[in-house]
Amino acid sequence: MEAKEYYRFLLERYYNGSATAAEEEELFAALRTGEDEEDWTVMISELHAAAPADPAYNPSLYEQQVDSILQQPVRSMRPVILRYVAAAAIALLIGATGYFAWQRVSRKAAAPIAAAADVKPGKNGAVLTLADGSEVVLDSLGNGTVTTQQGTRVILSNGQLSYDAAGTGAVSQNTMTTPRGRKFRLRLPDGTNVWLNAASAISYPTAFTGNIRSVTLTGEAYFEVAANKNQPFIVQLSNETSIRVLGTHFNIHAYPDENNISTTLMEGAVRVNIQQQTSLLKPGQQLDINKKSGATALNNQVDTLAIIAWKNDLLNFQDKKLTTVISMIARWYDIEVVYETTPPDITFVGEIGSDVNLSSVLNFLRESGVHFRLENRTLIIGK
Repeated sequence: MEAKEYYRFLLERYYNGSATAAEEEELFAALRTGEDEEDWTVMISELHAAAPADPAYNPSLYEQQVDSILQQPVRSMRPVILRYVAAAAIALLIGATGYFAWQRVSRKAAAPIAAAADVKPGKNGAVLTLADGSEVVLDSLGNGTVTTQQGTRVILSNGQLSYDAAGTGAVSQNTMTTPRGRKFRLRLPDGTNVWLNAASAISYPTAFTGNIRSVTLTGEAYFEVAANKNQPFIVQLSNETSIRVLGTHFNIHAYPDENNISTTLMEGAVRVNIQQQTSLLKPGQQLDINKKSGATALNNQVDTLAIIAWKNDLLNFQDKKLTTVISMIARWYDIEVVYETTPPDITFVGEIGSDVNLSSVLNFLRESGVHFRLENRTLIIGK
């Protein structure tokens, strides 16, 4: 069983009631496969053995419970029913002692994150900068018209900013910025939908005129571009790198403090222009660009759901190195990071809901062998 430690982590979170809906579904999905039954049995048995004894518990029933859970024909059930069967099965198995608090063996010496030092997760929010330089903080505004620019209304509705481009006045340039710990949705004047990740910014006109639709991006965003073959959509990343599309779904990861720019295509086609080079992407492909050298690497089959996990309220750590994971955490929880030593060469698996407090993510890191301490809002990675 790959990612055994991660599934053990999910079991613990489910058992103590802290698992998110996404984590529960991932756990149940793993159980539904029917694979690695021996590993599941050993893993749960170890956790069971680590729990305090309960005088009311009959140990002779344990093996019977294990066998009945792993052998019952739940795989043929409809998904909705299966979810509850799996939930009940886990509750019967690891809840047999009657306790709702137990610790994994590997966490005996781990000090919990103090509640007073915990950090809440990020949320929806952004700052809109208008053509005159004035700024509007969108976090606390209710639904309605935010402003009107040359006849174009800017409307906030259920966490999304959109433009009613009915006006005929001059075109203005706007910029939406998401600070660290914020993300937001934007509907551009042409109907293109944009999800903006934390610590990102996108600049765009209040109406698209001329032969192209051009926006400028820093950070990360997911685009669902409205089709218009007569007016190609262009995302400008720098003076030498741009992405040209007609109508498609894609993700761009282009943070200024990172060495690479990544473009991942989910649907349609995009053409990436780098200096004098051009690359045409197909769905499922990802193009990585080294910003210093301009060298490119094409990945033909990437996990697109993992790439856009952030959009779906998940922090995906699958196959990522420690420094990448820490950067994700720092942006979403708006914390500072200090490395006291060379970061250990750890590759992570799994994902966790982005709606949990920082302590849950740090416990996940600790389970993976990362040594750290949290001082106020500074995460110090040690030896």
